[in-house]
Amino acid sequence: MSARDSIKGENLDRPVIIVGAPRSGTTLLSRLLEAHPDLHLIGEPRVTWRHGNERKTDMLSRGDARPKVKNFIRNAFAAETLRASKQRFVEKSPHNSLRLDFVKAVYPNARIVHIIRDGRESTVSIRDHWQRFSVGIGRKQLQRRLREVDWKRAPYYAKELLRRALPESMSPIVGRRIWGPQIPGLLQLAQELELIEVCAIQWRTCVESACYQGRRLAADDYMECRLEDFSPELIREVLRFCELSDADEVWEEYESRFKQERQGSRKGQASDEDMQRMMNWIAPTLSWLGYEE
Repeated sequence: MSARDSIKGENLDRPVIIVGAPRSGTTLLSRLLEAHPDLHLIGEPRVTWRHGNERKTDMLSRGDARPKVKNFIRNAFAAETLRASKQRFVEKSPHNSLRLDFVKAVYPNARIVHIIRDGRESTVSIRDHWQRFSVGIGRKQLQRRLREVDWKRAPYYAKELLRRALPESMSPIVGRRIWGPQIPGLLQLAQELELIEVCAIQWRTCVESACYQGRRLAADDYMECRLEDFSPELIREVLRFCELSDADEVWEEYESRFKQERQGSRKGQASDEDMQRMMNWIAPTLSWLGYEE
């Protein structure tokens, strides 16, 4: 029996799924956990997660996890994890913030870590990424997407690629360029609102959706943490939650890359007008999350 046959239709052991709105610290946390000897990092496999649901936004439900969809995702991730000679993987996709019920239907034994950042900081950073990365596509990212795509489904992604590759003057034909988790109505929002407002709605929708769905899960399945609280104590808490040993490799990574890193203020880059536009959308969410104005 081949390795692929042996994993067909099976869950890998306790995958670690990191979620959070864009620009909230998911990359920071995933890189630390990647250093753990028991984990293989699968970085933002967006196309794989959307297999069989390409016509929809990223806000998928448990019912969208049909048997063929679940098997495809499980087999793809298992094959990559086993090629790395590991039995567990860590995966981070901000898009998954919108579909925790779907993720749990695919991986009932997943450990989900939701990292949250002050929405004012995230929103300004999200806008920066819209402006920088909604145009063009890097070689490595393109190669990754080509490996993921089932060619029967390639036409669903052709228009998205054209939006990023063609000049802005072509947007009336192919639509405005968009970036990040595809919340319902994102394209229309991008056409009608200021970009800072679109980014604020993106942050709010991701955070609220992940909190609502995650807090209904068992305590052993879902954990929330704050980027502002990032510390060795928090890392140890995450490791315990994920049932991982306190590995030296994680602390070496922390020491070499993140111990001296400080999160600079992004919201200072927003004008008073931008700040007001942003707060019109996210102030209530910031309040119930406990962030001070």
